Amino acid sequence: MSMRSYSKSISRVRRLVDFEALIWLVGLAVVAIGDPSSERHFTLFWPQWVFGIQSPGFGLGHSIGYLFRGDIQSSLNSHLLGAPAVAVLLWRIGALQYHKLKMSVDT
Repeated sequence: MSMRSYSKSISRVRRLVDFEALIWLVGLAVVAIGDPSSERHFTLFWPQWVFGIQSPGFGLGHSIGYLFRGDIQSSLNSHLLGAPAVAVLLWRIGALQYHKLKMSVDT
């Protein structure tokens, strides 16, 4: 593949795929693929580091992981807002992508 055709391919992808939608989709996929039964987790919630206080979103990633595996009960036990969070993210991804494709067709 020549550099020129590679550049054209990248340009075409940029014209058709919304960057924010791609970031949300990759983030959702990473959380969905991760092992929800793992006790290890990463957080940027500094009060947990300093005071040991858990964030309000603690267990949300586990909930999403269980949801993508079809384990609804474990998903609800991990965090009640796992399914609504996935629904909101999928709606946002779809809305961004719809807008990007609509703008691409109009031009």
